Amino acid sequence: MSNFINVKDFKNWILEKDLERETIEGFWENFNSWKEEYPEEYEETFKEGFKSEKLSIYINTVSFTITNYPDEDFNHVVIRLNFEYDDSVIGEYRMVFDYETGEVFDDIFSVY
Repeated sequence: MSNFINVKDFKNWILEKDLERETIEGFWENFNSWKEEYPEEYEETFKEGFKSEKLSIYINTVSFTITNYPDEDFNHVVIRLNFEYDDSVIGEYRMVFDYETGEVFDDIFSVY
């Protein structure tokens, strides 16, 4: 199978646009909003109280998505970040970027 997507160029574009940093910042904005807007769900998730040293976040996947297939005119890059608490995955955060500009198109914060 040929390498029809140049992964190194794709990764360099992600680094150039600083999309990892933007995704992490977006996660923290959503995490803090979740705490404020849904305190009952937050407290249910962290029954014994939240301890920041037990939380870890990491980029799980980066993908290129052809959203309007077969027209190929509405493409995105999706960075998926998992978050774990006390060694268990408790949710994910996805930030969707416009493939042409690198601008944020959408984001999704989910707690399992």
